[in-house]
Amino acid sequence: MAKLSQQETEQFLSQPRIAHLATLRPSGTPHVAPVWFLWDQGRAWVMADAGAVKVRNIKGNPAVTLSIATPERPLSYVVLEGRENITLDGMSDVVGRMCLLYDGPERGADFAKELLGEDRMVLLEITVDRIISWKDDSD
Repeated sequence: MAKLSQQETEQFLSQPRIAHLATLRPSGTPHVAPVWFLWDQGRAWVMADAGAVKVRNIKGNPAVTLSIATPERPLSYVVLEGRENITLDGMSDVVGRMCLLYDGPERGADFAKELLGEDRMVLLEITVDRIISWKDDSD
């Protein structure tokens, strides 16, 4: 099993990939939600509706896992384990950059403006404790 190098991991996490955020419900059962994320200087950012299940779960238990995988071959993945902090700090900047990454310059700017105008979003800041990666190195 081959791991991604640090440079490969940084490149992988800079791409607009759908991630799956795992949180724990109060009962201890997992909740998994597909999310957009932004990798920035060793932290991952996720935006969410303030009333979302994942936000309620994080308020009770900040331990999270973010799993990101390629949808096709060559297969690879990165799993980020850490703790989530709910914040509004930097909202405009992070949401703007995330929307540009996933939707491009034209649609991204419009979508960011729409989301920020609704005044119901929060940012989930993941402080990463552990990075697990894998890449298909078979030829």
